[in-house]
Amino acid sequence: MTDRETRLLERWRIERPMYVAWGNFVSVELTAAVASEIRPASIELFLRIPIRPRTKEEPSLLAKAFRRGKPYTDPYNDIEDKVGLRFVVLVSADIKIVERAITTCPIWTAILARDYEDERRLRPYEFDYQSVHYIVRSRDELTFEGVTIAAGTPCEIQVRTILQHAYSELTHDTIYKPSVQASPDVKRSAAKSMALMEATDDYFMKVREWLDAALAPSREVSVAVDRLYRSFTGLEPEPSPLDALLIDHFGKWAKEDFEENLGRFLKEKAFLAECIKGRAPVDLLFRQPAVLLVYWAIKIAPRTAPNNGPLTDEELAPIYSDLGLPRPAAQG
Repeated sequence: MTDRETRLLERWRIERPMYVAWGNFVSVELTAAVASEIRPASIELFLRIPIRPRTKEEPSLLAKAFRRGKPYTDPYNDIEDKVGLRFVVLVSADIKIVERAITTCPIWTAILARDYEDERRLRPYEFDYQSVHYIVRSRDELTFEGVTIAAGTPCEIQVRTILQHAYSELTHDTIYKPSVQASPDVKRSAAKSMALMEATDDYFMKVREWLDAALAPSREVSVAVDRLYRSFTGLEPEPSPLDALLIDHFGKWAKEDFEENLGRFLKEKAFLAECIKGRAPVDLLFRQPAVLLVYWAIKIAPRTAPNNGPLTDEELAPIYSDLGLPRPAAQG
């Protein structure tokens, strides 16, 4: 090992904990920002692969610094992906949501290092690796997980669709090796697969648009009950698949001016906030924002609202009791 390699690794071993902490910090902040952007949708469903910040292994760092023909004047500082993380989403439109979260965070500066859309415009007849890359650097010194992070510390963020990710995983460190590049068949097959993935993403987007239009009323109800649940109970909701089932069934009672009418109803029945808060720790139903919709629907149509719905008579009983109505099974 040369002296310059030894010096680089000595510095890396000292600073690596700082980069680990910075990667974890960026992951936490960015995940929270995206979650806020897409609420009430679940961040777990939006992100297709768990985020795991990764630091470069020593051989990889040395190879990039000294063995890959990079024109670095200061290899250690010029390498900006010593720590990196990857956001994998479903379709290309979702990339824009992550980009907004990256570029609007006041804690770091963000520079777009690679944009596949620009590359498409410049080379419209080529079908190759696609991804959005940002380099974010901390504006000020900060502390996270007990580690001091120096101002200007870089982190690379890659944002891809799951199809782009599949292509990258298949071709990374293989198709671009000289021994593989010599095969026109491999290069052409890879290009065809990328072209097919672009077309698939386009079709996915059309399906998404159709579904969004069909589900728009339910989404409006979901946003309304999520907002009212937070303000009415002061609790952080824990939406689950049950929330969607409740909205799908009881949403037919969410007519015009639903949010305004529900808000007025909750103001008149302010005591329901304590009922919900008392049951929420032990009952999933009362941690769902749509429980407010259930109260509303039963108030509007106590005899018919629960029919063929997702809740049993036992689950509905406390709601009827809170509203001063007889238990569902007791109704004739």
